[in-house]
Parts: sequence; structure tokens; C-alpha cells
Amino acid sequence: MDQVKFGTELISRLMDHLCAQLDGCEGVGLSVWPEGKLLRAVGRAGELDQVQLDGGEGPLVEASRDERQVSGQVGGVDVVAVPGSWGDSGPVVLTVYLSHSPRVEDLKVIEEIEPLVATAAAMVEFCAGEVLRADQMVRMVQHRRYIEQAKGLLMGVRLCAPGEAFELLVRASQRANVKLRDVATALVLVVGGTLEDSAEEVVEPPAVAFDVARRLWDALKTPGKM
Repeated sequence: MDQVKFGTELISRLMDHLCAQLDGCEGVGLSVWPEGKLLRAVGRAGELDQVQLDGGEGPLVEASRDERQVSGQVGGVDVVAVPGSWGDSGPVVLTVYLSHSPRVEDLKVIEEIEPLVATAAAMVEFCAGEVLRADQMVRMVQHRRYIEQAKGLLMGVRLCAPGEAFELLVRASQRANVKLRDVATALVLVVGGTLEDSAEEVVEPPAVAFDVARRLWDALKTPGKM
């Protein structure tokens, strides 16, 4: 299909661009879960992603299972694994391998490009008649909208850049082992009481996500706590 060919080419270009924008980038990989299918790999990502797929462990596997951003090392190489959820059947996971520990500026670049990669991957799978359904695409867009809303709230109270706001969400998610999308959705509900698109069916985040969101919001509003 022409759409599949276009989407595949777009994924390749975006991943090449992402690697070129990061100092010390050693590779970028993209896989679909729960199948654990490697869609595309740049540089050492093919080798390092496959090690985790074969072994059933590592940041890539953790990110796919828990649907939260995970940092770590594979084969002595630092990696950031970022899931982009489609819905209930599992996420697409972007892995970025670096020659150094991830920095704020690295996360900012990844945050800017990852949504485009995930959306292109979703289009490819949808047009190919694979695991993705139309309702899952809607939920993926919905989750990303809540993340953007949560970032806006954090930027407003902390007076920070989008990259720093995203890092705050990621850290809160990682510390509590809660999905990033759930923390973001809970934060929007805690602060605003409702969601902008509340007319749509929304799955309420678990109680632990609300706890994390409240602690994060209280800490940001209290001088000296963060």
C-alpha cells in the first residue's frame, strides 16, 4: 500500500534525523509490542534491541511492559526507552542509545521527535491491517493530548521550558512505577477537575497515579520542595 510505503519512509527519515540531532547517538530503534517486532533500527540499535528481545529483559522490555519511560544500559551503552501507547494492546517503543548518560537536552530532542515517530508507526500498522484499530489510534492521540496539557500546567507553575516539564513528568512516573500517560491524565484531573474532551470515553487512571500527581503538584507549589 502507498500509505505503508510512505509511513515506512517517514519513520526512517525521522529516526535518522533524531540520531543526527543527538550528540553521541549510537543508534535508534523502533519496535511494536506485545509482539516485540523490530520495525526499524539505526546504528547499533538493531544489535542492542535484539539482545533485549531475545533475553526478555532490559529497558526496552520494561518500557513496553510498564508503558513508562525507562533509562539504563545495554552492553555498556546508555539507553532511553520511550513507549508511545496505542491503547490496550501495547505500545510502540522508541529506543535511543547514547555514549553518555541522558541529559535534559537529549530528552528534549527525543520528546520533540518521538510523537511523530509513534504516529507514523501507528499509521503503518493501521494501513497494513496489523494490531492497530481505529479506536486505538484515537486513544493514542487522546493520551498525547493529556500529556501536553499536563506539561502546560507544569510550565505555568514552574515557569520552565517544555523539555523540563516533560522531565518532571518522566521522573515522577519512574519513581512511582506508574505509566506516564496515567500521571499526566491524573494531573490534569487533579488541577482542572475535568478533561477538555470529557465527552469522549475516558479510562480513569489508577489511584496511585492520582497520588503521584497530587504530590508533584503540591511540591511544585511549595517553594523549596523541588
